[in-house]
Amino acid sequence: MIRALLVLAFLAPYTIVASFAGYVVARLVGSPALLYGLARLGIRVALFLAGTRIVVEGRHLLGDHRNTVIVANHVSHLDAPVLMQALGVDYRAVAKKEVFYVPGFNSVLRFAGFIEVDRADRAQATRAIARAVDALKGGACFLIFPEGTRSRTGQLGPFKKGGFVVAMDAGSRIVPVALQGTRELMPRGGFRIRPGTVRVRVLDPVTAGSYSYGDREALIADVRGRIAAALAG
Repeated sequence: MIRALLVLAFLAPYTIVASFAGYVVARLVGSPALLYGLARLGIRVALFLAGTRIVVEGRHLLGDHRNTVIVANHVSHLDAPVLMQALGVDYRAVAKKEVFYVPGFNSVLRFAGFIEVDRADRAQATRAIARAVDALKGGACFLIFPEGTRSRTGQLGPFKKGGFVVAMDAGSRIVPVALQGTRELMPRGGFRIRPGTVRVRVLDPVTAGSYSYGDREALIADVRGRIAAALAG
């Protein structure tokens, strides 16, 4: 619990200062690069305080990450920050609307390219998907957790179709990533952070554009199978 309190004591003021000061400067220079840099710095310090060590395998397989969708399993709140630190990619995400409720911080997220989606509003969700496709075609990189939520058991759950349809429409590369160790360090349902090692395995990419819309289940099965095999290995 002491480590969790240390991380919180650092992140709370750092996030406020870095977000708002970084946003002002980023707007002036017309680029969100500073916001991502500050986020990565904060994550690096927080992971150090948490005693989290990251081992990365296959980083070179990311290659040119323009028009790329990173697909990873999801078991812990540590997953997204670990991936940002391990991969060194300024990825975007399609996030549920509740994430955008914080005044001021929502502007930071939008300027960084994150896209709000209201799953209960079909028309808005369709517009959000179209924006993601346009962003990918423009060279963006997105992170998705296709299970939709953190696994309760640690086992790989079924994959939702949305992110794969976006990748197919944009003709993106899909890079599967297998995360191991985050659940043991910060399990779902608690805030305790344990020290330890996280393993991040970047797997061979898949070209989503080589699949037709009718073959989307085969694409999902291919990507899920690669992650499942890496987790079992």
